[in-house]
This record gives sequence, C-alpha cells and structure tokens, in this order.
Amino acid sequence: MGEGDISQEQLETFRLRNLRDRIYHFNMISYAAMTVFLAGFGWYWWETDSFQQQSSSRPFILMGLSAVAYLVIRVLLFRARQQKKAIRSKGLLSQNLNRK
Repeated sequence: MGEGDISQEQLETFRLRNLRDRIYHFNMISYAAMTVFLAGFGWYWWETDSFQQQSSSRPFILMGLSAVAYLVIRVLLFRARQQKKAIRSKGLLSQNLNRK
C-alpha cells in the first residue's frame, strides 16, 4: 500500500465514527424539537389562561411543526442506527472497535 492508501478496516472505522457523531447530533436535535413542542404547549396554556379561554392558532402551528420535525429526525436517527448496525455486522472491524 502507498502512503495515502487506507485499509478497508480504517475506512469502516471512519464511517462508524461518522455515524456515531451523526447519531449524537440527531439525538440532540430531537431533544430540541421536544423542547420547542413543550414551549408551544406552555404558550397555549398561558394564552388560554389554564385552558379557560380561546387560543390563537400560533401555539398549535408551533407544536405541529415541532412534532413533524421530531418525527423526521427520529426516522433519520433510525436509518443512521441501521447503517451503524450494518457496518458492525460485516465483521471487518476488530472486536475492540466493535464495542465502541
């Protein structure tokens, strides 16, 4: 192998680390979407004076958009975890790297 060549194991290790980072970021974004949803619900609760009055549609729009964002992120997270599982199942990585 030349100086710039990388082995298949090194490439798979890089992909696994990249997926690990992507999964972490997807988790953080899903937490943010949940927080925005709860903020929208709090806004609705505040605007309706503890559910006693009529509310505008703005809190519902915020809750709806954050719920859709959460679902999309969860689908992307599921796909990333499946890709990570596929890389690990190939058996190309050493046992030590497989545990991380």
